Order: sequence, then structure tokens, then C-alpha cells
Amino acid sequence: MKMDREMERLLDEIPLLHHGDLLGRRETDDVVDLSCLIRELAEMGVVEGDDDGLPLPVAADKMGFFGGSSPTSSLCFSNQESYAASRPFSLERRRVDAPPSLLDPFSGFSSFFLDDDAADSDGWDIRCPPPPQPSPPARGRNKAARRKGGCAAAAASPKKCAAARCESLAGLGGFMHHIARDQHGCRFLQQRLDDGKREVDFIFAGVARHAVELMVNPFGNYLMQKLLAVCDDEQRMAIVLTLTEEPFVLVRISLNVHGTRAVQKLIDCLMTREEIQLVVEALNPGFLELIKDPNGNHVVQRCLQSFDASDNKPIFEAAAVHCLDIGMQCHGCCVLQKCIARSGGEQREKLVAAIASNGFELAQDAFGNYVVQYVMDLKVPAANASLTKQFLGRYIHLSMQKFSSNVVEKCLKVFKEADKASIILELLAAPHFEQLLQHPFANYVIYSALQNSKGSLHSALTNAIRPHVELLRTSPYCKRIYSRALLKK
Repeated sequence: MKMDREMERLLDEIPLLHHGDLLGRRETDDVVDLSCLIRELAEMGVVEGDDDGLPLPVAADKMGFFGGSSPTSSLCFSNQESYAASRPFSLERRRVDAPPSLLDPFSGFSSFFLDDDAADSDGWDIRCPPPPQPSPPARGRNKAARRKGGCAAAAASPKKCAAARCESLAGLGGFMHHIARDQHGCRFLQQRLDDGKREVDFIFAGVARHAVELMVNPFGNYLMQKLLAVCDDEQRMAIVLTLTEEPFVLVRISLNVHGTRAVQKLIDCLMTREEIQLVVEALNPGFLELIKDPNGNHVVQRCLQSFDASDNKPIFEAAAVHCLDIGMQCHGCCVLQKCIARSGGEQREKLVAAIASNGFELAQDAFGNYVVQYVMDLKVPAANASLTKQFLGRYIHLSMQKFSSNVVEKCLKVFKEADKASIILELLAAPHFEQLLQHPFANYVIYSALQNSKGSLHSALTNAIRPHVELLRTSPYCKRIYSRALLKK
């Protein structure tokens, strides 16, 4: 049998077939075993026995070829006509279940050595694989590229881009306040406010009339806060007039969890005296309600922080009138102390006097006692004299209460010596003095009396405690009083 010339040329042009690594051999091997190559050719039906007496197969495969497996055999086609008719390398006759081999034209290896003209002339359907497609860029990089492209376009023609942005805002027309209530729309409008005065004017024209509903909106309030920061004096005055046109509108906005932030921003941005007066007068009718509200009290505190004492005069007057109601509330006690700190002159005297006149009721309250202690720390003679007058004869009653006992301790620290002596003598005159020593609250008052007394008054107090030493050792509330340093003083 003779080898087909075309296949022989093909094998001669593929020196890699004789390479040891492709055949699983090392380069140091003397003899290269081509049995695996012959076996693959036999599976393809391209190999038949040679002339050296090896047995020939008696049957042909489906492609019309006979196979042989001798390592020394030559390669030939059993029938040229049957080969040309069968098109063994066509897509239709490809054996999918067979493993890829080095001579499989569809593996991309042998087709590399066949030119297109020869393949067309022989009828072989050899197609080169499509070129690899570039991988798509990363998502973050794609977004950054879009931004960079937008910036480049803006840098190339800033006037055109600014005009396009203004046209896009102008196209929103009467729908801008609807867009401001959407999360993404509100964010878009906030970004446009940074583009320049023209964008600010467009957005202001679209949302100014709807300022009330936008300030209490979960998303619209952020747009209003930024708009108040960038608008001019005329636009800010228009917003203030819109908010103060009807009574209690600004109060209702301040009581809202979202509106309170917008009103605080409005207070920070007010510049003229007229704007401040309009806002303070609008808040004044609901002052008491604002003080007690967890959201509204922040608006009042922002007014006290941002405005002068003369501008806050209506707030100070209202605080003096409602000091008892305000001081006995958790938020009101803080606001009342801040009113005292921010006021001055006649306004402060009136406010302190009003608190001192209600000192006995406030001293027994969980929050009001802090207001009374704050007033006593000011050491205003008239206020302390008023408190002394109210507390006289009631110190034992006040000492045995949880909150007012703190006020009695403060009296022993800040009052004059004569007033301190009155307090200690009233405590010593108690019918059951030992009960005060064991009381969970009054024992702190006795301890403060020991710390803030001296001379004969201190001796009288220690002499009253000594008979109850054994009781002091066992009582859990008397350990502070039973101190050698204090008893030996």
C-alpha cells in the first residue's frame, strides 16, 4: 500500500508531531513511538495496513476507510473516490463523542497548516474560529468613564452644557414639586442647585409655592434645606412669607419629624431683622406646644442659639408666664435653663423671679428640681431669699423625697451661713432624728450637713449622731455618715 501524497506532505510539514512532549515523551528518548498517532488516525478511519505482511482489516468503517495500528505502517486512503464522496472532515460527519486529537481539523491545530484555496478545492469544510471578543469593562469603570465623558463634554462646551441643563429644568415646568418628593428626583434637583444661579432660579420658581408640603416631606425637606442655603435674599424672603402667611403653619411644620430640620435650617439662614421677627411671631402662639414636643423643642433652642436676646424677647416672656408648666417637662426643663442662659438684664430678672416663686413645686418634680438648682447656682440674692422663704419649715419633708432632697443638699452648699444654720437646726429638731439617718434619701442630706457645717453647729450635729453609732454600723444607708474623719472633726 502507498501513502497518499497529500497526507505525507502534511505529516512532513508538522514537525511538532514528532516532538516528544506532544506524544508524552521526553526529548532524550532515542525512539519516538508513533503508536498513539497511528491509533488516532485509525479512529478517524484514515490509516490502513502497509506492505510488510501485517494483517489487513476485513471491514471498513462508516467513512469508507480501513484502519491499521502498526507503528511502522504507512498512511493511505483506501479509496480516493469514496474519500472524496464521503467528506470525512465536513461538519455533518464530525464525531462529537470522540476526544479531540492533533489531526482533528476541528481542533484548530491542523487547519492552521491548510490554506483556504486547498480546502475549497478538496471540498473540506474547514472554518477558522471567530476572533476572541474583548471582555466588557468593569461596571465601576464604565460609570466612571461615563462621568469622565460628561465632564469632557462639559469642558469642551460649558455654555452649551449649561444651556442644556437649564432647558431640561425648564421642561419640568409644573412637575418640579412632584419630582422633589421622589428620592432620586430630589437628589437630582439638589445636584442642579450646584450648577449656578440660573438653575437655582428655575428650581425656586418650581417649588417655592409648595414650600409648606415639601418641608414636611421625607425627601423634599432636603431640597428645601439646600435651596435656603443657596437662594438670594429676595427668594428667602418669599419663602418666609409663604410659611408665615397663615397662622400656626410654621408651628405645625416645626412639630413634624422632617419639618423640624427644615425650620432649623431656615432659622440659620435668616439675615434681616424683618425675617427674624416674622419667624419668631409665627412661632410664639405655639410656644408651649413646641417646648413639650420632642421635635419642636429643637426649633425653640435653635432660635435661642441663633438670635440675639432682643429678637428672642417674645420667647423669654412666654417662658416666664409658663415656667411652672415648662419646668416640669423633660424637654421644657432644658429649654428653660437655656432661656436663662441666653437672656440678660430685665428679661433675665423676670424669668428668674418667676421660677423662684414656683420653687417649692418645681423642687419636688423629677425635672423641675434641676431648674431650681440652676437658679440657686446663679446666687441671685432675691431668688435665693424667695426660695428660703418657701422652704423654711419644710426641709424635713423635702429631705425625705427623692428629687427635693437634691435641692436641700444644694441649699446647704450655696446658701449663706445663717440659712445653712436654719436648715441644720430644723433637721436636729426632728422628733425621730434616727429615722433621718436611716432614710434612703435623707441620709444624703445629713451627710451634706456634716460636710458644710463648722464650729458649734457641727459639734451639735455630731453629738446628735453619736448615740446612734451602733445603728449606723448595721444600716446600709449610714455608712457614709459613719466616718471617723467626720465624727472626729
